[in-house]
Amino acid sequence: MHRTPAATAALGLALGIAAVPATAHAAPVTALTADRATSCPVPGQEPGIGQVPRFTDANVALYAGGDYTADGGTAEAEGLLVVGGDATFAKASGGVFNVGRVGAGSGILPESGALMLAVGGDLGIASGTTVDVGHGLTAGPRYGGSVQVGGKIDEKGRLETNGGSRSSGTGARAALAPYDSFGTLVRDESARLGALPATGTAVRSGGTVTFTGGSGTGTSTGTQVFDLPAADLDGASTFLFKKIPAGVSVLVNVAGGGTVSVDPMAVGFNDDRVDVYSSPKFGEAASRILYNFKGTKSLRLGGGGNFMGSILAPEASADLTASTNGRVYVGGDLRTHGSGNETHNYPWNGSPSFTCVPKPPKPGTPTGTPAPPEPTTPAGTTPPPGEATTPPAPAPTTPEGGGATPPAPGATEPAPSSSQSTTPGAPAPAPGDEDGSLATTGAQFGPYLGGAAALAALGGGFLVLSRRRRQRH
Repeated sequence: MHRTPAATAALGLALGIAAVPATAHAAPVTALTADRATSCPVPGQEPGIGQVPRFTDANVALYAGGDYTADGGTAEAEGLLVVGGDATFAKASGGVFNVGRVGAGSGILPESGALMLAVGGDLGIASGTTVDVGHGLTAGPRYGGSVQVGGKIDEKGRLETNGGSRSSGTGARAALAPYDSFGTLVRDESARLGALPATGTAVRSGGTVTFTGGSGTGTSTGTQVFDLPAADLDGASTFLFKKIPAGVSVLVNVAGGGTVSVDPMAVGFNDDRVDVYSSPKFGEAASRILYNFKGTKSLRLGGGGNFMGSILAPEASADLTASTNGRVYVGGDLRTHGSGNETHNYPWNGSPSFTCVPKPPKPGTPTGTPAPPEPTTPAGTTPPPGEATTPPAPAPTTPEGGGATPPAPGATEPAPSSSQSTTPGAPAPAPGDEDGSLATTGAQFGPYLGGAAALAALGGGFLVLSRRRRQRH
């Protein structure tokens, strides 16, 4: 599906992002047997989008307290997917939907053979659709990814666990264990985080929301907190984060009920555009931002761009066509149905409950151990002595369609090609087709208008960010 923009706009601070080249295809391999680190990434060094599994994470990546539906042209869900109600996979034209390990993602996922799909109710797979869990994970004593279903499995299509275990008919509590109380954790953390005082300011102008950090830099253990009325987020498409101290997490508390609808178009973080796959700070930015929709009842992320940061919405049902990069936790129903849209697993570093956890909790252990992040306290205008700026994540791979087999876990990723651009206003380049078992990934984009001009400004140039509307069918 091709989308064309209807308008362009120019605003923001100067960036100087050079284009990072990307390859059209991944180097073919015949086996996926290499090992990967059984640990989490160092905060600030989260990888960009690539095809090689790098780290293990047993925490929940994607949570729906109600039902979960993957239909339309949706492609994949990276990491551990937990569904309190029923889960339905019914791709419009059939094909593969990846769970756990994906064609192109953060590379942060459960270890081989671990739980990757937990469903409290029934699991339905439509005819022609394959749910591929833990594809290619053959390192270690176990293989693939495991599936636990409380009700029945209606397998009109195909459920492939690649050697992982599968169980059904156990009841919701057993199927969701050890994450059966995760919904309570989501509600409690939302309330706790929502009570933290603001440290910075959030201002809406046109389709852009600008978040400016407090006057001090604080420390790497602090959190920049912003309060934003739901009405000021509804309809926004561009998000600029300014003056955020190195290593500090960002919390956006969204107040108000009703519906919030966002078509993400561009994200700037400390004068870098970070929503394009070629950005060396893509993974870092995704892991530093969380939006806490405290009272929102309905959340829509439209278009085909990248939403950067985690989503915490205990009262909401959500509809996604945009790809997400972070944890996604909703208390109601969750539907993903965009053309090639993906959910990429980037932990949020601002809370122990939502960060990366290399091993699952022991049976009977509460999921997560909430510990409030300390808000940043103004303390001057320069980082503390000895505090370095956050190092960039490794340059990501941005594959494009072509049917090549993904590299083995632990293999060296190919260098990107010049086909990828970080020109402000251009859409985020999309990961492409993988091998015959992994789904085609990434939204497919048509030509875009990119003629937004740079404006003269005090102290330097401006970041050019374009606004687009997706073509509705």
